[in-house]
Amino acid sequence: MVSLKAEGFKNYKPYLYILPSLILIIIIYVYPLVLNVIQSFYRFSGGRGIFVGFDNYKYLILKDSLTRGAFLHNIQILLVIPILLVLSIFIAVLLSERIRFAKVYQALLYIPFIISIVVVGIVFSRLLRWDGIINFLLNKIGLGALIRDWLGDPKYALYSVMAVIIWRELAFGIVLFIAGIGNINQELYEASKIDGANWWQQLFHVTIPQLKSVISFYVIYNYMIVFAWIFTYVYVMTAGGPVNSTTILELQIFNFAFKKNMMGMASSLAILLFLMIFVFIYLQFRMRRVAMVESY
Repeated sequence: MVSLKAEGFKNYKPYLYILPSLILIIIIYVYPLVLNVIQSFYRFSGGRGIFVGFDNYKYLILKDSLTRGAFLHNIQILLVIPILLVLSIFIAVLLSERIRFAKVYQALLYIPFIISIVVVGIVFSRLLRWDGIINFLLNKIGLGALIRDWLGDPKYALYSVMAVIIWRELAFGIVLFIAGIGNINQELYEASKIDGANWWQQLFHVTIPQLKSVISFYVIYNYMIVFAWIFTYVYVMTAGGPVNSTTILELQIFNFAFKKNMMGMASSLAILLFLMIFVFIYLQFRMRRVAMVESY
């Protein structure tokens, strides 16, 4: 009998070890998510919540042009993903070629990633002004025709923010792919050389196929960056302007919650954003699974 009790305790013992972490996860992640879902069905006025069902969702999807515009801006910013992917792989391959001072170049390229996004945003908001140093340098080298109000013109503001995102986030991809390339079996390269493969053929037929899992992770990571982690860039550099040309979903949630005091609407938009991220990640995993099945 005692042995049975001892055996039962041993079965439960691992769960006791993870219980504190599990409680912490529930408090920090699960509870706020459940509360957010509940609040998304209410509108708050005078400290009281009025149940409105799916009216918040209907308004955001069908009537709120600013939210639809913010969604389109997020979709437009997705363009940074293929740019980051191509640049990261290409630079990582070059730095893995045993060139001189490769470690120095890696360190220099990684510096932007360790700088705070707030600092990056403040610095570039000064550099990209009409009277900023970038336009000053363009004028000095005879390229005055390229001078633009990079953050003050609705035509260029979002692309300027995207350029800053690429500049900072590129370093992580480079380091990630350098590590992935280092794990590739060198015999594959030697065999391809014997078969007469040139540098580009090795890149497309050896390096990139061997980096499929790393590429999949990097794409998913950048999906989350685009939909959930670029608020600071936009808020610091443009605050959504000019004329809402850089308003994104995160900023719209912030405006609903803290500027318009519409917590129910903010919760509804946060849930929609969560579902969008989930769908994108699911589709990515689905495509990866299909590709793996076809490869076999």
